[in-house]
Amino acid sequence: MNEQLKKNRAAYEKLKEKLEAEQTGQVALLHDGELVGVYPDSGEAYSIGRERFGLGNFYTKKIGEAPISLGIFTLCVPRSVQRKA
Repeated sequence: MNEQLKKNRAAYEKLKEKLEAEQTGQVALLHDGELVGVYPDSGEAYSIGRERFGLGNFYTKKIGEAPISLGIFTLCVPRSVQRKA
C-alpha cells in the first residue's frame, strides 16, 4: 500500500465519527492526510482530486458506507490490499 493511501485512510478514520454525524452519504476527498472537501457524489470528488492532485495522489470515501464483503472472492485480492477488520 502506498504512503499516500495510508495517510489518507488514517486521516479519514480520525474524522470518521464527525463526518458520519454530519455528512453521511456524501463523499470525502483527502490528500496528503488532510480533508480537502466533502462533495455530493463520487464523480465530483474524483474529478476534483484528479484535476488538483493527479491519479493515485488522493483518496475518496463515501461517508457512512459500510465495507463491502467480497465473500469467497476475498481470496482473489492480494493480502497487501486487504483491509484488516
